[in-house]
Amino acid sequence: MSVFTEYVDWVASRDAQYRTVLPITDAEADDLMAGRLIPQRVGVLGHGRRHLQSDWPSEADEPSVYWDSGVFEVREGY
Repeated sequence: MSVFTEYVDWVASRDAQYRTVLPITDAEADDLMAGRLIPQRVGVLGHGRRHLQSDWPSEADEPSVYWDSGVFEVREGY
């Protein structure tokens, strides 16, 4: 599963971008597809698992890519 988050920089046009990639099981994928697991709750699947993280804040010239673990936040856009 991949979660992409972008924060629009209306002033300097340097949008912050974040991506989390977490391997999930077939059963978890089925739950997502069937609506039994809502997308905003998938971050709890990170508990006890490693996930690949890419962080590219507005002020950085390039992204930081690293392995992380634990629950991560998923927020719906606005």
